[in-house]
Amino acid sequence: MTADLTVPFYLDWKFWSFAVSFAAIVLSQMPPIHLLIRPRRLDVEVHSRIQLMHRVGNANVGLLVGITNSGGRALRIRSMRADITRDGHPFASLPCLSYFETPSSTSSVLFVPFLLQPNESWSHGVGFFNPFDRQTEKNYRSCISRLKADIRHKLDAQPPGSKEWVEADPDAVAPFMEMFTKFFNLEPGEYAVSLTVTAEPGSASYSKKYRFTMFESDTEELRAQSERYKFGTFIAFDDPEVAITIPLTEDTN
Repeated sequence: MTADLTVPFYLDWKFWSFAVSFAAIVLSQMPPIHLLIRPRRLDVEVHSRIQLMHRVGNANVGLLVGITNSGGRALRIRSMRADITRDGHPFASLPCLSYFETPSSTSSVLFVPFLLQPNESWSHGVGFFNPFDRQTEKNYRSCISRLKADIRHKLDAQPPGSKEWVEADPDAVAPFMEMFTKFFNLEPGEYAVSLTVTAEPGSASYSKKYRFTMFESDTEELRAQSERYKFGTFIAFDDPEVAITIPLTEDTN
């Protein structure tokens, strides 16, 4: 009768050599421990100026926002929103719907959720506004076509080389003036802006409050833009809305 010479696996040096090698490979593919235990967190910086503009009275807000993932895991930025009050009363809740890809961009692109890796940053000029409902947008575009056709007809009737401005018929301008009267509400006052950046997971989301002051001169400058609708400015020829820029400060209260 012979003795069983089988060696238990825990005494087999080949097994432990393989186990150590396998563990080393697995660990090499994982982030360092200090990154894994670092809490999920966003650092958000906002430029010290806010831009205010309107589309036939419908308020738009522009901010330069920088977002950095200072945590140890990737984060998904789902949305941004600016909740605004004037003199302590609700003014508007505006979602971020667009942003400028580069500082020199003249047109914005649609804002969509994006992923930020650890220590990665995202910094862009972003636009906050509520779009028109479908029926208003439909009527708006129909009125633009009518206004543009009227102005083009009058421009074509001018002598060659003429650079005179032409005015659209009052009936073609009236719908835009009515929209301006209905929507415009950028009046003087003390404004507070609560900026919320919603992330996934939600524990990494960010919110902070800022303040700015609108004076009567700011309101008048924005109102005066409607006087140029009769020339098709800001409407018929895709002119960008003209913004006013106002100092923005953090709310320390």
